[in-house]
Amino acid sequence: MVEVDDWTCEYGGLVMGAPDSPISIVAVDGLLSLPEIRTSDLTLVQRHGLWAGDDYMGGRAITLTLEIYGSTPEEFSTALTAVQAAFWPGEKEKVLRFRFPGAASGQTAYVRARPRKRSAPLDLNFANLVCNVVVELFATDPVIYGDVNPSLTLTAPKGDATSRSLRLVQHGAKTALPVINVADAVNPVVENLTTGTSFGVKASGSLAIDVASRRVTAWSGADLTGAVVAGSTWPELPPGGYLMRLRRDDTAKEAVAHLRWEEHWI
Repeated sequence: MVEVDDWTCEYGGLVMGAPDSPISIVAVDGLLSLPEIRTSDLTLVQRHGLWAGDDYMGGRAITLTLEIYGSTPEEFSTALTAVQAAFWPGEKEKVLRFRFPGAASGQTAYVRARPRKRSAPLDLNFANLVCNVVVELFATDPVIYGDVNPSLTLTAPKGDATSRSLRLVQHGAKTALPVINVADAVNPVVENLTTGTSFGVKASGSLAIDVASRRVTAWSGADLTGAVVAGSTWPELPPGGYLMRLRRDDTAKEAVAHLRWEEHWI
């Protein structure tokens, strides 16, 4: 996987915007904008207004404006060919990875998209080894994903009923729904000390808590959802920082809870 630095992006193995590169990024449009919205509002008969329906996101159009230049005709031609090869039409969606400070919380993020349009004028600038290329990509999935899924491990050592309180930061703009793998714990409770909520399971051993599907499963495959402690709050993670802790009943051996989640932006 090609690494991207600040103010650079990569598509199909082509890195754009790197220092001293013949391919510079002039502008990127569509990453901070809302994608297309499909509405299901209905027209009211002989009345003003509409009957409110649900809204759904469509695809996302992303426009890259690139400036290609070369100190020699060979360097210019090579860079232009590389852009044409990377943005070849009719292929499956590829990952557009980028790192623009301020966007996606300044982290490396990506969307999957494919080229739909490409324009490049053959003008006086071209004769001087400079060409502005505008590429329009279209992503059928409009969500922007963090390049790395963050994680946090809470460890309650042997002899202690609780782990240390550790800080978790969820940088995404959408509420994250983590998967929590708990190992060697009796009646584990995952506590969010910031919100004052907790999630407990009356079970022992190793289990997985899937917040998205609202299921708790033993590593053997048995369904433990019915063993969730009454009054528990499923540990969703809205954007922000939280202090997390693991608590359990038996202290005979070490217990671990590993939280892993995705970060998304629209």
